[in-house]
Amino acid sequence: MALGQLIEKRKAKRVLTLDVLLAKELEYRMETENYQEGMRLPSERSLAEEFGVQRGTVRSALQILMDKGSIISKERSGYFVAPRRVAFDLNAYGSRKSLIEQMGKSTYVKLLTFEKIYVSEKMAQKTALQEDSQVYRIMRLRFAGSHPMSLERTHIRCDLVPGLREEDVHNKSIYATFRKKYRIYIARSEERVTAVYANGLESELLHTTRLHPVMRYEGLVYDRRNRLIEYFDDIILKEKVQFISDEVKTKKHMGR
Repeated sequence: MALGQLIEKRKAKRVLTLDVLLAKELEYRMETENYQEGMRLPSERSLAEEFGVQRGTVRSALQILMDKGSIISKERSGYFVAPRRVAFDLNAYGSRKSLIEQMGKSTYVKLLTFEKIYVSEKMAQKTALQEDSQVYRIMRLRFAGSHPMSLERTHIRCDLVPGLREEDVHNKSIYATFRKKYRIYIARSEERVTAVYANGLESELLHTTRLHPVMRYEGLVYDRRNRLIEYFDDIILKEKVQFISDEVKTKKHMGR
């Protein structure tokens, strides 16, 4: 069916440009025709002929879908249906491990650093922690399947978890350790998600290019006694996750 005919059938969408409308049609096709992860889409030329548009319009529509994370491009191979993204509900308490496993994927975390540091002036301003007090700084790389998904950087108050060890956080839920070892129960968090670009270290660890668009996910986590337990500052590949939230300020935090 020519794209012109589709436009006539959808007069209410005349405000949409051709590339946006074509992107919606392709997305609808992927949803209704049971396109599987990794399935190859028709070529730009085939799509242009099928919908009766210029290849530039097709290319723009495909870029829209790539920006949304619906498809990926492989050099000299074409366009493919992207792996399903993990949905992070910022208003619900749950485990990242469970979320990923529910999608039929395996997940694990690789411990990169575990050290005690002093709270800097900048961190003190962000967290209201006392400057020069100590926190555990833990950096972990989380995988979904065999591919890295996020770089997790967390800072935990030393005075609340004395004797915390590497084996307590290596490929384990940090919050499970809080509960079992310290009887600390997470109650709420304040979070923020922003779009940034990966720096050199982040791009190397996440197996992507420097200045690749990523999501910065940071926040403060409190226990049932309203004590600040953790400050986290994660870098997540935007094509791997989608954030779902109806609230802006205070939310329950997902298990780490």
